[in-house]
Amino acid sequence: MIITLRKVATGLIFVCTTALFVLFILFDSYTWGKYVLLGLSACILLLGIGITHSKIILKFNPYAALNILFIVFVLLSSMWAIDASDSVIMARTLMRIFVCAYAVYITYLSIPELDETVLLKAVMWAGYIVAIYSLAFYGIDEMVSAGSNSSLRIESEFSNVNTIGLACALSCVLQINLRNLCPKDHFFPSALFMIPSIIVLAATQSRKALVFFIVGALGYAVVKAQESKKSLFIKTVKILFGILILALLIYWLLQLEAFTGVRERMEGVINAVFGNGKVDSSTIKRSNLRALGIEWFLKHPFAGIGIANPHILTNQYYAFDAYLHDNFVELLCGGGIIGFSLYYSMYVYLFLQLWNYRRIDPQRAAFFALWLGLMLAMNYGMVTYYSKAQNFYLMIHFVNVFQLKQKAVLEEGNA
Repeated sequence: MIITLRKVATGLIFVCTTALFVLFILFDSYTWGKYVLLGLSACILLLGIGITHSKIILKFNPYAALNILFIVFVLLSSMWAIDASDSVIMARTLMRIFVCAYAVYITYLSIPELDETVLLKAVMWAGYIVAIYSLAFYGIDEMVSAGSNSSLRIESEFSNVNTIGLACALSCVLQINLRNLCPKDHFFPSALFMIPSIIVLAATQSRKALVFFIVGALGYAVVKAQESKKSLFIKTVKILFGILILALLIYWLLQLEAFTGVRERMEGVINAVFGNGKVDSSTIKRSNLRALGIEWFLKHPFAGIGIANPHILTNQYYAFDAYLHDNFVELLCGGGIIGFSLYYSMYVYLFLQLWNYRRIDPQRAAFFALWLGLMLAMNYGMVTYYSKAQNFYLMIHFVNVFQLKQKAVLEEGNA
């Protein structure tokens, strides 16, 4: 096999992309992290310029337009915000993230070898690296015992434990579903890294990560069924059978002692929903924060109290500094109907495009719809609009939609 400079350069782009996603989790709390983010994004862009002989074109398309519109609103919200500086700082942060993500975006669109599956693999390997780092940081014995009791949950030291758990869950979901998107790829040996990822997921006791993992794994049956040319009835039977088998496997997995802690925490959520039994303090706190956010949204329904300002309310009412632990309520409270609509217009656009181009590549459209739906669901339990990882994940969805459109154009031309 001849190794060309082009292959070396595309390999380096993959390594830099993987390093980016690792950075978002392992070193996000460090002040120098933003410079590494900028440096890695610049490296990816420069490598892309070298490969294409400076033929990378700046594209002002829906990805750029929707992001810029939201960032402009964030900046404008400083005019009526409780604390204008918070909104200005957030606008600057979002612009910095967008510039870096846009550099990666146009690079991947300009190089045929770098399709959406390369980005997915980068995310998958980044999660595996985070899992291995977590095991080394906390120790295998501590991680295993942490999952066995809700009182032994690992602490957020180098990163938020929910973020760590979600990264591991996403890697497992990608590993399971990449077989549908890349049939020629081998499931092993990379699938072996699911073992440390599942151990870490259990140790974090993240309910969001557990839900993400379960739904994402069960979704494999839906994605797999899309390759069939059979009738809708046959597809439905295959999906239900696949979900049943996967559900039994997941049920068996959750009965392991390592998942005792997260099972206990899930019981707290279920008790809160049905109004009986013991409810943990975390669930009560989140419920109170949502109620506070909705109360202030109703006072300022159109433009909110200023993006990035709801933490001021938590300080005033509960004497601790935190966002509202719910992206929907956070944006409604901080940005009102306008800010909420501008941000979630990105999700609406992506879902519509996946629906429009679903016949071009049914499995691909089904998987990305599944992932996007899970991202949207996770917004209920965490604030994500300023997360570097979430912004880059959305960028991957826009890359996918762009490439689906190109594939549709090629098929029309060959028809």
